[in-house]
Formats: sequence, C-alpha cells, structure tokens
Amino acid sequence: MKRSFSFFIYSFFVLLLISSSAFLYIKAQEEKPLLHFVQISDTHLQSMIAPDGERLLKSSEELLTTLVNQINEIKDLDFVLSTGDNVDQTKEELVNKYIEVTMSLKYPLHVLFWNHDVGVNVALNKKEYIKKFAGSTSFKKEMSYYSFSPNEKFTFICLDGTTEKIITANGQIEEEEQWKWLKEELEQNKDKFIIIAQHFPLIEPFKSKSHFFLEPDRTRLLDLISEYKNVIGVFTGHYHAARLFKIKNKIHNSNPAIIQYPCAFREITITQEKPKYLLVDFKWHEVNEPELREKSKANSKSWRVSQGAPEDKEQVIKVKVY
Repeated sequence: MKRSFSFFIYSFFVLLLISSSAFLYIKAQEEKPLLHFVQISDTHLQSMIAPDGERLLKSSEELLTTLVNQINEIKDLDFVLSTGDNVDQTKEELVNKYIEVTMSLKYPLHVLFWNHDVGVNVALNKKEYIKKFAGSTSFKKEMSYYSFSPNEKFTFICLDGTTEKIITANGQIEEEEQWKWLKEELEQNKDKFIIIAQHFPLIEPFKSKSHFFLEPDRTRLLDLISEYKNVIGVFTGHYHAARLFKIKNKIHNSNPAIIQYPCAFREITITQEKPKYLLVDFKWHEVNEPELREKSKANSKSWRVSQGAPEDKEQVIKVKVY
C-alpha cells in the first residue's frame, strides 16, 4: 500500500512536470514574434577627407562599423533593412567599403537604391552598382527593385524611386515596368502581410522644397497600396528625421539617419494580438558614439526636428488585420 501511494505521488509529479513543460512551450510559441528586424537608413559612407559637420562624413566609416557591432549584439533578428543612401557619392571605392564593413553583420542585409546611391553619367551606374551585390540578398534578377519574404507571413516590396536622367533628391517611379511589377507583387502576396520599403516618404515628415515624392507618382502609389488591406506600412528614410504615425491603418515610418543627429536606428518586433490585430513595436537605438552624436547636434540648427517627438522614437502601433 505504501509502495502504491509512493508510485502515485511520483506519477503525479511526473505528469505535472510534463504538463508544465507543455504549457511553457505553448506559451513560448504564442509569445514568439512573427517578425523581428532592424531598420537603418542614410549611412552616407564617405571618404576620410570629408569634414565632420552636421553630417558626420569624415566619421561615417566609424559610425557604420559601430552600428554593425551594435546590431550583432541584438539577439534573434531575422534580417537588417537599409532604406537607402548607403554611400554619400556614387563611387566604386565607397560601395566596396560599404560591402566590406557590412559583411560583418551576423544577419542578412537587404539594401535599397536611393538618390545618393545613383548618379548621372557616372561609371558606377545602377547596373554596375547591382553587380557589386551579386550573390547577396539584394537586387534579385539584377533589377533595382525586388521583393523578399523572410517567412511565410510577410513580404517586403522594395521600390526604386530614383532616376539616372537628372540630378535630383526627389522621388519618382518613372518606368511603367516597375508599376506593372508592383501590381503583380501585390496581387501575388494577398495572403501575406506586406511592408513597402523605399527611400522617399509618401507623407513628408516635414515640408521640403527638394526632397518630396513627385506627383502624380506619390498619389498614384498611395492610391494603389490603399487598395490592399494587407499592406501594413511604408518604411522609409531620406529626410534624416524620425517620424511614426498611422493613417488609414497603414504605418508611415520615417527612419532617422546614422550620419546625422540623432544618429539612431530602429529595432522592430511584430507580434499578433489575436485574432484581429498586429502589434508593431518600434524600439529606439542610438549609435554608441556619444561624442560624434553631440558634435552633429552642436552643428545642427534643426536637431529637434530630426529627433522628433517621444512618440516618433518609440511606440507600439496597433494595426487591424482584415
């Protein structure tokens, strides 16, 4: 009888342990994020002979190296997204250096084309630039626009808003071929959440005479993505200013610059609040170069605009799932 009771107690605790382990496993699976990545923008890699002012061009390689090391310390990222202006000038040696430094990343890197990454009548045109990234996760099929799916739930559509015809800081989508491709990508990914990644914001973080997305392309793009409820946001850079807001259930995320105060980037974690909402958590990281950050701030008259309000740095945005 004593032995039977002891066996009962033993069995009870074994079952309790198994049940607890199963519960903890299920809970861990439920809390596991749907997506976890870092967005960087406007690294503007330049040569060491350039001066440090509001833009820390002379120290750009130091900032990029520190940035890579910081990102490598973040656990369990799916990838890193760079929303453009990787280099400050369209020079082969700068692109080579950018690739050399970012090869130290532990995570896949997806880069985009933007106005400082292209030029007019330069040796390193878009075609040659793309060749530099051969075999990487960027510029599939040797096109300047592409998509990627980090998992079965998400697709990122990376657009090219630049032109090689004129020198400009304005965005546009000049080729009908890209519009056709975009429509096909949206149609083919209706079963996934979509994030549009590009350099130029569709809604300005502040008014500019030279950096905005040109009409009618801006309205055409806004109208197109509004047709798709599974497009949850547009992630951009370009203005060197932090902004975060939601319009018509779509997040507009303007990322700060690495090269200019506040010299920061975002860590983004997406989870699902069942059954009808995504929670998109934006976490703020400043590049660990405090003296350089203060130098840029001291040389800037608009640093308050660049850093944004507290809610432009960090917040959790709830997006409805249809």
